[in-house]
Amino acid sequence: MHALNIKPVVESSSAAEVGAKKGPLLDIKPRLKEIKTLPPMPAMAQRIIRLSSDVNANIKDLAAIVELDPSLSAQIMRYASSPLFAYRGKIDSVQTAISRVLGFNMVMNLALGMTTAKPFRIPKNLPLGLDNFWRHAVYSAALTQALSNALDSSIRPEAGLAYLAGLLHNFGHLVFGHLFRNEFILLNKFLLQHEGRPIAEVEHEVLGIDHAQIGAWLLKSWRLPEEVVVATREHHNEYYHGPSSVMVSLVRVSDFVLKKQGIGDGSDVMPVTAVHELGLGEYQINAITSQLFGSGQESLDNMVRQLVG
Repeated sequence: MHALNIKPVVESSSAAEVGAKKGPLLDIKPRLKEIKTLPPMPAMAQRIIRLSSDVNANIKDLAAIVELDPSLSAQIMRYASSPLFAYRGKIDSVQTAISRVLGFNMVMNLALGMTTAKPFRIPKNLPLGLDNFWRHAVYSAALTQALSNALDSSIRPEAGLAYLAGLLHNFGHLVFGHLFRNEFILLNKFLLQHEGRPIAEVEHEVLGIDHAQIGAWLLKSWRLPEEVVVATREHHNEYYHGPSSVMVSLVRVSDFVLKKQGIGDGSDVMPVTAVHELGLGEYQINAITSQLFGSGQESLDNMVRQLVG
């Protein structure tokens, strides 16, 4: 089992001072270290991981795995049919969605993200509840991928990888709620009492750790792509400069844009360094956002409803 990296992400000085004076209300780091059995990777995700390592895998193989899960099949076909891709033909099968619209790698990563996160069930109707998690995850995945598509080819991530990073970067909320349900509910009460404060800051004061570290810990243990692990661990760290920094910047910009739309826990301040690294102009970002919240919104909302259940 991979050791949990408990080095904190960059905090505001006020949060660091509070932590130094009083310590976290609930220090869960020792309890995380004591966990001997990690939540198992879902069986469907394991099949997709195995397929991704098969150099001879083809569209038919991927479609056969996806079709084992009717819900996943419907989500992929619905996504391919959305106005975001402007495909004028009929999407009548998973194979069609893969071959004519989304592509092999995109569907591979979309399916991996959906099957990795879906089995985790946490309470709904909380600031970090299941409904808010999936709303932010689905919109972030679509927006992060759309921003990635606009990048220069010299820095653009592999097809679909940005989607996976956008979908899973807040995965720590699901993991924490799954492992420590009572503490998760208590954290949500603190967030309601401190509305407007950065979530990661409150998490450090209450738990001694944040969702970025918890999520990255499990995703690394499951051997998901390193770019996704790094984006998960560093997406609240405005000072991060290292491997996979483009992916981190994509997620940070996406989170900022979505926060302006009332979705998620991104920063209220434009991540200027991230925008500069990506080489995107304000006009490009606004145009991509307008499409997402225009023609693409209905299909994304339908995906959210199906995932929340």
